[in-house]
Amino acid sequence: MKKISLKICGITNTKSVKTAYKNKIKSLGFASNNLPGPNTANDKKIKLLIKECKNYKIESVLLTRYVSLDQLIKQIDYTKPKAISCSYHFTKQELHILKKTFKRLKIGISVNPENFNIKYFKDVKEIVNVIYYDMNVYRKKTIKTYSLLKCLDQIQLIQNLSIPVFIGGGINEQKAKEIINLLRPDGIDVSRSLKNNQNIISTKKLKHFLNEIAVA
Repeated sequence: MKKISLKICGITNTKSVKTAYKNKIKSLGFASNNLPGPNTANDKKIKLLIKECKNYKIESVLLTRYVSLDQLIKQIDYTKPKAISCSYHFTKQELHILKKTFKRLKIGISVNPENFNIKYFKDVKEIVNVIYYDMNVYRKKTIKTYSLLKCLDQIQLIQNLSIPVFIGGGINEQKAKEIINLLRPDGIDVSRSLKNNQNIISTKKLKHFLNEIAVA
């Protein structure tokens, strides 16, 4: 049975990076402030946090919105993540350019229940390394969370294409267990449920989560 990886997203401070390292978390996500929703940071802050991840040998994932390809390349070149989670609006040709420009970059596509496009995934599956499926839909002032039941068919369609998938969006221990039992995804993407009121990863919450959930 394959191991389930844990990625913690919305990292905005060095204390969280250090806590992740001490608990052997292998992947952290950094949300650009060009995105709606909470727990974002500007490129300067993200660059510093990604540099710290490199020191700890933690995979850094940059989450960013749809911008021009030139803007995306500049953002990646400046922040230097190991992986990106970018918009499904980028064409196959643009993704090829991205892969050619950053040969070691892991390319991920972010998707939610409202912008799902299986034809697109079929078209880019040879280029894309991972799909980050978010059951949350972020708007300027609100977050809508879809149930796993409503997302099940879409996630299974991705898995049928043999594209690795991480599932996130309002994940707590109970929801993580349900996702793992039903889908055995490649990874679980968790954010707010592991943090305290200062947006710092809570050692107590993280250890409890790891003890309850079979993740690696």
